[in-house]
Amino acid sequence: MASRRTILVLGPPPTAMGGMASVVEQILGLDLQNRYRAELFAATSSAQDDENRASRVLRHLRHLVRLHRKIRQTDASVVHIHTCSGFSFFRSVLDMLIAKMLARPAVLHIHGATFDTFHAGAGAITKWMIRWSLAQADRVVALSKGWHQKLSAMSPNAQVVIVENAVELPPNPPQRRCDGPCRFVLLARMDEWKGIDDLLNACEILRDSGVAFEVHLAGPAGTAGDSQTLPTNIESRGLDRHVRYLGPLRGDAKTDLLRCADAYVQPSHNEGMPIALLEALSFGLAIVATDVGAVGEVITNQREGLLVASHRPDALAAAMRALIEEPSFRVAAGIAGRQLAESRFSLSRLDDDLCRLYDDTLAGGDLNSHAFTNSSGGVARPISRAAV
Repeated sequence: MASRRTILVLGPPPTAMGGMASVVEQILGLDLQNRYRAELFAATSSAQDDENRASRVLRHLRHLVRLHRKIRQTDASVVHIHTCSGFSFFRSVLDMLIAKMLARPAVLHIHGATFDTFHAGAGAITKWMIRWSLAQADRVVALSKGWHQKLSAMSPNAQVVIVENAVELPPNPPQRRCDGPCRFVLLARMDEWKGIDDLLNACEILRDSGVAFEVHLAGPAGTAGDSQTLPTNIESRGLDRHVRYLGPLRGDAKTDLLRCADAYVQPSHNEGMPIALLEALSFGLAIVATDVGAVGEVITNQREGLLVASHRPDALAAAMRALIEEPSFRVAAGIAGRQLAESRFSLSRLDDDLCRLYDDTLAGGDLNSHAFTNSSGGVARPISRAAV
């Protein structure tokens, strides 16, 4: 039997929190059809508060030297680089250039929920750098059709493919109840762009309407608050009987929260394809979410849940109230969400898509230069079946 080819995966370690780290952890755990073997090379850490510019540059130079050595030591067949926007993107471009220097195909996997606004706000030179960088990658991975269109518009010569995110499916999702206060959950970093303030405003509207509900916020501290300021904000709004901030949760604690919830709420201003949303679907939770990023390509309004405009606490409150007052729809939406997760967002589908991505990348050439068989068995551009 032929030896498995090595895929060197660059990104945050699985011990980090966030969607990108979750995807990296998934790839490291996949069998990859026993043809590829994924090995992690951790991205450089974030700058420390006391780190000066010279120290930061030196740290990144050392990272590039180690990467050069690692690619040669592992004889990596493909270098799969996970990145987002801003400085992190250009740092990843340097990683890509090291791979190209060693004649290794490089995949840029774009996770950034704000990559489009990062590009839109860039000057002419930075936009040229983004366009050039995307075109240098052997393949650029987009998370959805919409992101495929955006990235292709930024860099028409880029070889952009779609690989949707995926999640592990819990074997026995709980039956959802119809009685008692409706318990909403949000899993996210407590950042302003995640719509935390919009959600608290919506909760004030719900409280004043007299409906019974609870909201549990779980995730690391961010620009919208931490373990001290967020509970203070909640209490000052008179929401302490309805809203709790639980801090970051992992493992069984996160699983228990999803199993005990009735619905998932996501008030984000921007998104890629959020892993937490897919996790909520896999646990059979009805969804209330803002229609941003790839969310509208995942959730069909009135089927798996309800979609609303971002920056609209009133619309968010109305959708949450609909789930509170219509428990039968809430349960039905959760069942539909679980079915969607099983059919489209399983790890087995991700395994198939990644193997086709690596096969196609190693085959080389332009996307239109050779045929590509997707998950549904047809010949298509190399994208996942969900996007065809």
